[in-house]
Amino acid sequence: MSQNDPDKVPDDHSKESRKPIPAYRDTFIHFLFGSPGNEPILLHLLNAVLESDGQAPAKSVEMRNPFNPQTFVTEKHTVLDVKATDERGDFFMVEVQTTEQKAFGDRMTYYTSKTLSTQLLKGDAYSLLKRVVAIAIMTFVMFRQLRGIHNTFLLKAKADPSVILTDRMQMHTLEVAEEKIHLVLELPPALGAWVNFFYYSHQISEDEMTTLLKDQPIVMRAYEKFKQFNRDETLRALDESRERFLHDYVTDMEFSKAEGIAIGEARSEVRATLKQRFGEVPQEIKDAIQSMTDLVALESLLAHAETCGSLSEFVDALK
Repeated sequence: MSQNDPDKVPDDHSKESRKPIPAYRDTFIHFLFGSPGNEPILLHLLNAVLESDGQAPAKSVEMRNPFNPQTFVTEKHTVLDVKATDERGDFFMVEVQTTEQKAFGDRMTYYTSKTLSTQLLKGDAYSLLKRVVAIAIMTFVMFRQLRGIHNTFLLKAKADPSVILTDRMQMHTLEVAEEKIHLVLELPPALGAWVNFFYYSHQISEDEMTTLLKDQPIVMRAYEKFKQFNRDETLRALDESRERFLHDYVTDMEFSKAEGIAIGEARSEVRATLKQRFGEVPQEIKDAIQSMTDLVALESLLAHAETCGSLSEFVDALK
């Protein structure tokens, strides 16, 4: 069989040479932190963040949304990547954000507040509320005015930030980005290892990663899972399907938004044309125009509004 034989089956080396799927991809995040048996890995990440913030560690963790390959691909991309609780009853949410969004801070606050607000039943005391700890792993710099990679956000007094209104709701960001990666040595060793894992695992050799993680065996286990994930053809195919779904979802959303804007503009043009030609338009006619969602029909109605001889003639066309 010649070297260029098209029927030659690729060897293991050719598979290994493929570009790795990054550790921050949501498919891998769900696989790593949502697969039964990986609880110690998830616990280590959560405690690394808590340690970096000077908080007491959790002793155990329970996954609240286990990884399910059968339903994962078509889950809405707004679903949080990881949900968990610890032995104290505190809630943890972990998600990865790879694109900068103006509303990301609002979105993070919304999900944190929602998890807090849904804890109590009618009549329950507020003292029963458990902490909600949201952790966002970001591949871009969102807060350039803040120097560190890890930043914590709490409800504090503006006059004196040392006064905390409540610690029941806290949000953490890890900016795992090129602009800040040189600051990784300023983090506690455990969290620094996680930042190195997310940033470098798909970029450097196994030997280099082993050197980076040699003092953190749990993060090294995460790296072994990363290599397993990238060698598994089924999981790689799942990731490709997920990426296609997200691309199509975003495309459909953008199309729907553009179409919605066009429909709104067409409605306004119809009403403005009628008002210009016949004076104030009765509310029932405005409501009928507002209820229309077919852009082609609205464009046809606009042409009729520009040419009809009377408002009653327009109403006949509207019916």
